[in-house]
Amino acid sequence: MKKNYIFKLILILFTVLAIGVKAQTTYTNQLIIVNGGVFSDPDDFVTVSSFNPETQTISEVATIYTQSVQDVIIIDNFAYVAAQDSIVKINIDTYEKVASVSAIGINQLASDGNILLASFWYPVTENFVRIFSLDDLTLQANISEISGDAADFLIHDGIALVAVPGAYGSTSGKVASIDIAEGVLLSEDDYGEFYSGIGFFGFHNDVVTTFMTTAWGETTTNIGTFDDGGNIIEQFTIEDASLAKTAGQHQQIMYLELNNGISEYNLISNSENAIIDALDESIASSVVDTINNLFYITTTDYFSFGSGYIYNFDGTQTGTFEAGISAQAIAIDYRTVTSTIENIITDISVFPNPSSDFISIKTNGYETFNHIEVIDNTGRKVLTVSNSNKLDIRALNNGLYFLIAKSNEKVFSSRFIKN
Repeated sequence: MKKNYIFKLILILFTVLAIGVKAQTTYTNQLIIVNGGVFSDPDDFVTVSSFNPETQTISEVATIYTQSVQDVIIIDNFAYVAAQDSIVKINIDTYEKVASVSAIGINQLASDGNILLASFWYPVTENFVRIFSLDDLTLQANISEISGDAADFLIHDGIALVAVPGAYGSTSGKVASIDIAEGVLLSEDDYGEFYSGIGFFGFHNDVVTTFMTTAWGETTTNIGTFDDGGNIIEQFTIEDASLAKTAGQHQQIMYLELNNGISEYNLISNSENAIIDALDESIASSVVDTINNLFYITTTDYFSFGSGYIYNFDGTQTGTFEAGISAQAIAIDYRTVTSTIENIITDISVFPNPSSDFISIKTNGYETFNHIEVIDNTGRKVLTVSNSNKLDIRALNNGLYFLIAKSNEKVFSSRFIKN
């Protein structure tokens, strides 16, 4: 029995070495920042910018001729922007606008990877949730039975939950449930006054957590949990806390814009802890980068200034960026590169990094590499070098690259920046 077990292990090892294994690297490619401009200036239109986290540079890449922005999400290599009276689809490799659709009263966007869901609020009075084609943004369905202004979504297992706070001043909060494939409303349940201002959801271990945004002049934040049947489990109130939006979720942690700072909320223990203290300027938008453990935050007064700040998970400010006035929507463009490797991967040193002309590579064992491949962020092989530990990268475009170096016995991987 033991000999057979060892033989199987050896067979598996040789199979892996013979056919290779797939290695994936996920990285932050860019931030898409959408700016609503000066609130009182009708000629200051919505702009879309790309922030490169490696070079710390920002470039304006598109203009949307309207006055405010509500949301932006990224699906594959496209950004979908909700901007006051329209939804716009932008290719975030070429930065071309590839589709748009009229959408007066647009609020929030979500997707299950096949279609685009959109919620609506004032000034519309009907069809508060609509389903669009991801490809060309043609309307697929109106969910006409939803009773009032709709906010954010939670998508799970073919079902979309919708937060329905209703019109301004509403004294109760509702949750609607939609069958995405059929494009029909399954239910809309009114949970009463505690859920007034329901804004967004968290989800972990089959428990749905609802977060109620704090009304103007109020000083408490309500949070409720539900089972998968829509039954209330528990309700919590955080005193002296004003909740605006979420910066995102990672595993069991929700990151909240609380008291004009950032707090983490544990969806298991239902406990809250401040990470970033209250900023001096009003937060316009925020997003968490779960690859690099960073927060990107924009601030504004909507008419005279706007700033961008970068914080780590310790709450320490690590950088700034130009955000413009009213940068109210941010999304992170994550990319994944897949490559086939044929042996154990070990880190190597690449220097200088970044570089504009030449890079050298070495390992702790000072191996000589007989084959080196450079791969760009689309997975395309752009450079091959043999029997050298030095590479001429002058012909490469600026950006992030992945490096696979093979010696006689091992395969090493790393990455570098051409600037």
